[in-house]
Amino acid sequence: MRLLIHPMREEDLAEVMELERRAFASPWTRDMYLRELEKPEGCYIIARQEGELAGYGGTLLILDEAHVMTLAVREDRRRRGIGARLLLELVRRSEEKGARFLTLEVRKSNLAAIELYGRFGFQIMGERKHYYLDNLENALIMWTDDIGTPEYRRLLEELWERYGDEEEG
Repeated sequence: MRLLIHPMREEDLAEVMELERRAFASPWTRDMYLRELEKPEGCYIIARQEGELAGYGGTLLILDEAHVMTLAVREDRRRRGIGARLLLELVRRSEEKGARFLTLEVRKSNLAAIELYGRFGFQIMGERKHYYLDNLENALIMWTDDIGTPEYRRLLEELWERYGDEEEG
């Protein structure tokens, strides 16, 4: 099934909010997304398969660091490379905006996400105690090395070979 990726727009938010509520214990609100979409330093994208929302993700550039703010894939489409494809596109677009590093927080119990981020060169650099308000779970703080280095470029090339054969809209 072909995956089409394009910038998130206000008209996508009804579907995004539906997935948001299913994917996260403390979902963002529609107003939060509207504010994020207005920020020129933000990059929010969606992925569609056969016209249906398959997933979405977003980064916010702060100086030369792109903070992965959100990444979600529909439960019935997980483990098929959609999250990796979204993350690849976020890395590419963030680098175009001037990012040299990527960072994020992830639930300590979210082993699938931690494994995905590890494939992208994210390393655990710390922990935020009681970060998630719904259950006071700790968050792992993950960072990449400089994404402009030859080593990281090679990693991205390998990831593009594996996940990047879909179309961008």
